[in-house]
Amino acid sequence: MADIKETWARHATDITNNNMAGLMGDFTPAGLAKAMVIAATPIVATSYEVKDLGNNEAEITYIGTGRRVIWSKWEDTGGKFQITDLAER
Repeated sequence: MADIKETWARHATDITNNNMAGLMGDFTPAGLAKAMVIAATPIVATSYEVKDLGNNEAEITYIGTGRRVIWSKWEDTGGKFQITDLAER
């Protein structure tokens, strides 16, 4: 299993590359419902910055023509880390 920081980096790269297939396994059902709200306004970014908040929480800033900051809570769901909660900040 990849560690949490590797998972965050892969997830953020999938967002910036618009790799929806790669993202689908990153969400629990509750996390996916919240992601759909954020996805109503797609994230367009060419780079990102990850801030480790501790307790398996991260803020990922997506950088393009503007900046969008997404907070996420991750859990080990039996062999992989998945998003259980997220919000735009």
